[in-house]
Amino acid sequence: MNADSIHRSTRIRASLVFAALAVSACGTSEVPNPDTLTVAAREACQVRSWIAGSTEMCNGALIYRDYVYDDFGADAGLISPSPTLLNVTNRGGHLGIPLANTPSLLAPSAGDAGYPKGLENTADLVTLTLSIEGQELRVEFELNTMFNADDTLAAIAIDTDNDPATGGGAWTPLKTSSRGWELLQVFDHGDPDSNRISGRIPLPEGETWRVQAALAQRDGTVMNVAFRGVDEQAKAGKIPDQILPGSGNFWEDRQAAALKSGDISEFGHVLDVADLRNRISRAPAPVTQGFHQRVYVSDYTLGEGIARQGIAGRHGDTHLPCEQYFHYLGRYQPYGIYLPQASAQGTVPGVQIVMHGCEANHASQINEPNMQAQFGDGLNRILVSPLGRGPYGFFSDISERDVLDVLDDVQNHYATDPARVFASGYSMGGYGAIRLAALYPDRFAGLVSWVGFTGDITNAPLPGNPLPEILRGLGSASQIPNLANGASIGAAENIIDFIGNLRHVPGAYVYAGADELVQVTTSLALAQRLGQSDSPFQFFLHPVAEHLTFMLLDQWQKEADYTRDLVRVENPTRVTYRTDLAFDFPEYNIAHDRAYWISQIRAQGAGISDVDLTAPGCGGSQWMLEKGQDAGLQPLPWVSTLQRISSSAPVPARAALEGTLANVQSLTLDADATCLRGQAIAYRIQSDAPARISLSDGRALDLLAGENQGTF
Repeated sequence: MNADSIHRSTRIRASLVFAALAVSACGTSEVPNPDTLTVAAREACQVRSWIAGSTEMCNGALIYRDYVYDDFGADAGLISPSPTLLNVTNRGGHLGIPLANTPSLLAPSAGDAGYPKGLENTADLVTLTLSIEGQELRVEFELNTMFNADDTLAAIAIDTDNDPATGGGAWTPLKTSSRGWELLQVFDHGDPDSNRISGRIPLPEGETWRVQAALAQRDGTVMNVAFRGVDEQAKAGKIPDQILPGSGNFWEDRQAAALKSGDISEFGHVLDVADLRNRISRAPAPVTQGFHQRVYVSDYTLGEGIARQGIAGRHGDTHLPCEQYFHYLGRYQPYGIYLPQASAQGTVPGVQIVMHGCEANHASQINEPNMQAQFGDGLNRILVSPLGRGPYGFFSDISERDVLDVLDDVQNHYATDPARVFASGYSMGGYGAIRLAALYPDRFAGLVSWVGFTGDITNAPLPGNPLPEILRGLGSASQIPNLANGASIGAAENIIDFIGNLRHVPGAYVYAGADELVQVTTSLALAQRLGQSDSPFQFFLHPVAEHLTFMLLDQWQKEADYTRDLVRVENPTRVTYRTDLAFDFPEYNIAHDRAYWISQIRAQGAGISDVDLTAPGCGGSQWMLEKGQDAGLQPLPWVSTLQRISSSAPVPARAALEGTLANVQSLTLDADATCLRGQAIAYRIQSDAPARISLSDGRALDLLAGENQGTF
């Protein structure tokens, strides 16, 4: 009997059955009584985040959790009828490039298949669940996006004897094939309200199955394959992978190659059927090192799927290069994560956020070998790269929410050292690193900004800074709203005006003299502001480098060395914090109203609010800074200006509160963190308006406009 004659291939219309799986809490292999299962038990297999490509057993359900936004189908090769040439025409969708299937220019996909307009992302698998109910096998696919009931074909193939030498063949109507299967089931209708395609089939024969699955467009073009494991590749880092076919930044390189070959046999999962019958629970195999994608469930959405040309941000639909737009809209959000090689005995890793640049994504920079080696392995740090809702999110608003949620997810799921958390980023991400560290200084030990946008293209290191006034005068007549408002591009604020917040956050700032995008005038303006601040820093200027030089060289050692021994300052005696209500986004639970032992800052009116208070109740120490210069040759010649910590001076403990307030109506002071609970406090505070300082021990100090002095 030949292989074709023993295939049993059926195609059915999926019944839209969404009865919950009969499950109980994970972590036990006991057989529960199905009649006693509660709603909470049925929901116990839901998780809020996972390493993409992982498979687990939960109360007798096999659950595969996929990568997201990885549905790009087959690699079309160097030249194809699509056409695709050197992997460069499948990108730039935000700019309206007609063959693009990704929004950005520097984050290509390995696969080259596109969707009909309006159906983007409708064959993107999130989870696949298999369970036995009576004498039937229940199959449920959850998709990232579904607009119509018949958008997607969902197929499952089962090799009932786990023997690749028998069975197999084409997955008709899906345009792919594999070896070994005896049963192929294709479901062609789903529920757009829940984004699920589900159905039941008679329980297949056999005690050990090998299961495969895939999603396709309604014409059979396969876009996404299940059971690819946790080690999918996203290798489009620097040249040549950035432009070669088969290299992408979406963790689908192996999928694209297999679909190009027409055979997806390598992707599957071997299942002991007794595990389904006996309601076994088995956690996914632990992932302890390497480069992966992690997915979390966001509480905030902008819609569903992908907006290839983006949803305009706070400045509106200006169509300017690198203006703020959001492209990845739904509740499932991915991020890149690098877990370092085994750490020294007794140590836990730190965390470093690596924010991508404009036109890039959550695999950019973090997928480079030396970034992983020098910052990850060399400094024992978990590296994480948020998607930030797309290539132009500028890490404010819902993009900022993404960064905060990613950091929380990492700290909730891994043992990490909270004293060694760092912000870093490239270009737009460098702006994000400065911004996050300035607005949340008490969360970070240090920062690194590579060619980071400084917040305004008119920033210049000139006495009195006349150049921006001239440009703003010209811009006020411009029809481009962004330029009329001061050339902030996609930035939420001119971040160099907030450098004072970095008093306790040392930073390495790496810039290029020949930068065509972040012009040297703006980076020198940043250096000038840093030199006027009380923040430790080292500003590196590479005269012969341009904007992408550091990314192409993949050499980060001097910056890694700068941050090596930095530790987060927890309760400084002095807090300097500038904020603006305009930065807040209450609908995303974003408020910039606190730092260290100060919280609930409320402004008198619109505009910037400044708090600069000293509370030495606990005593402590104060950094003594010295200015200096340096130079070096690696990775290219550089010169630097710096303020280094030369020593620390003791600060005697005393019950005092001193400083200044501007545009502050009220704030709260933590009496315990400042050791002021129950103490008679001598105060001397200058305020530009009446204000109230509330202590957490119940006391309050009401200030008048002007100088306030006394004891309370």
